[in-house]
Amino acid sequence: YQRRVRRTNQVDLKAAAMRGIPVFNAPYSNTRSVAELVLGQIIMLMRGIPQRNAAAHVGDWLKNAKGSYEARGKTLGIIGYGHIGSQLSVLAESLGMNVIYYDVINKLAMGNATTCTSMDELLAQSDVVSLHVPANDQTKNMITAVEIGKMKPGAHLINAARGNVIVIEDLAAALESGHLAGAALDVSPVEPAGKDEQFESPLRGMNNVILT
Repeated sequence: YQRRVRRTNQVDLKAAAMRGIPVFNAPYSNTRSVAELVLGQIIMLMRGIPQRNAAAHVGDWLKNAKGSYEARGKTLGIIGYGHIGSQLSVLAESLGMNVIYYDVINKLAMGNATTCTSMDELLAQSDVVSLHVPANDQTKNMITAVEIGKMKPGAHLINAARGNVIVIEDLAAALESGHLAGAALDVSPVEPAGKDEQFESPLRGMNNVILT
């Protein structure tokens, strides 16, 4: 059995070992896939596609450019400049985005990307913030109402890293208040065990949020 994920914490390692099933991490298997997903989410959010799509499905016609922007010339802030973060950096720069990044480890910049000396510096400058950090004690709940408050009004937040990196209730409040214009999450603090279990999140029903 093969399941391509970037981590093994979704697998009962003890049960697998008892059955003689090898489980190992495949960190490079979906690097490009995740980077492309995030790039697509950036474009969708900045164009306001989720809201316009939701409106059209209920018969409303939002055929205007309000809140719709090109990615070109905007600043993407990447937190966590590892395999996926650096790949995203290259793709975003090809669209004409200005790329800045922050990592606790000194990383060589790709292309014209610029490193930030602190996460606060990155949050204050970015039109879009994308998270690509590992799961550990330092990254758990690293994005709270405090960090979100340091982001630019109207910015977007994307998490394709780990579900417990963002305090979801704080993100929901920032979206409801209008401080953040949109968000996209490919992970959640609590994820269904299977397709028959319902997905629960305070972000459900928000038409400016992409949930995958």
